[in-house]
Amino acid sequence: MVEILLLLLPLAFFAGWRASRKKLIRNQKKQQQLSGHFVKGVNFLLSEEPDKALEVFLNYPDIDEYTAETFQLLGDSFRNRGEVERALRVHQNLIARTNLNSKQKQKAMFSLGEDFYAAGMLDRAEGVFQELLKNNQSNKHITKAAVCSSLRTIYEQTQEWQKAIDATDCYKKSNKKKEGSSTATALNSKSLIAHYYCELADGALQQGKLNDVDVLIEKVKGVYKQSTRLMTLQGDIEFHQKRFKLALNKYLIAIKSDSRLLSMLFENLEESALAINDIESLQTQLLSLYKKKKDKTVYEKLLILAKKYGSSKAIDELVEKELPKEKLNIESIFNTSEYIKSHSENIDAEKGLELVTQSLSNYLQGVPAFRCEHCGYKMHDYLWRCPACQEWDTIDHA
Repeated sequence: MVEILLLLLPLAFFAGWRASRKKLIRNQKKQQQLSGHFVKGVNFLLSEEPDKALEVFLNYPDIDEYTAETFQLLGDSFRNRGEVERALRVHQNLIARTNLNSKQKQKAMFSLGEDFYAAGMLDRAEGVFQELLKNNQSNKHITKAAVCSSLRTIYEQTQEWQKAIDATDCYKKSNKKKEGSSTATALNSKSLIAHYYCELADGALQQGKLNDVDVLIEKVKGVYKQSTRLMTLQGDIEFHQKRFKLALNKYLIAIKSDSRLLSMLFENLEESALAINDIESLQTQLLSLYKKKKDKTVYEKLLILAKKYGSSKAIDELVEKELPKEKLNIESIFNTSEYIKSHSENIDAEKGLELVTQSLSNYLQGVPAFRCEHCGYKMHDYLWRCPACQEWDTIDHA
């Protein structure tokens, strides 16, 4: 019996070797077929025939870890080029594959959600991201924070502010470790939530639901008390209730914190000051703010008030001082010339012309004289070739 077994061993070894050899040959042939299939798709892409390439890739028989990544990149590339329908086809085909592991499927689903968002199909995008959030596993490529951030962007678009707050909270909790080491990220999340509560408060104010507004104001204070939008909203509440003195004070607090708000709040500021007959006080406050901030918008609004309601010696002195030395923008120079023209009793025409000429000279210093018609790049001297886009003979006067 032992002798027979010893005789059969070489035979069994040979049979096993032959079977494995055949399997290896079959695998090599299959791999060659797949490689040829793949190369064919790439060639179509290189030949600028994306539809043919798409058909080849979508009919690709087997997807492993490496080809799945390639498909993923292909779909993302289509979306980045604005070819959203092609991106959708690639990512939907990828998700339908049964041999994808969970992490690969999550990554493909995230891309599908981005495709839907790019296509403006916000409800479909939300559905995909919500499903990802529900089934989210540990994945270095698609984190819970990334999904929450995408949902937040959708809710901003649809103006669903409470959902945007929840998504931002989700992002904060998911990104807690990073946020703990990043003050900027923490402040940004607080600022976002404050904006969303302010949006809800604005809506309630328009509907006259003042109790709801008060509740939302307290929520903003709890999240981010330093919010300049909170200060503005408090002014709006007083303005809405015709408590103009309080409104004026609230608005001025906001503007002193951020002078950029003046353009947005100027109409309400002017109306509030008129209602309490205190334009002069408003001018004084803005004059003080300009001296501190040197904001050109503040300077322009001062001149508008002075032209409409009367000037003061302080504003005349400001004009004579600022025009020769400050580099004002063209709007500021125009408003100044209009102011001088309407206040000729304080600033004579010859002196006014001299001031405006000096101001224009300051403005023109550093303004590029030429511009590339091809890419828009601006330059001071004429050149035969644009240094930005490298095109020839495209330079013209700016």
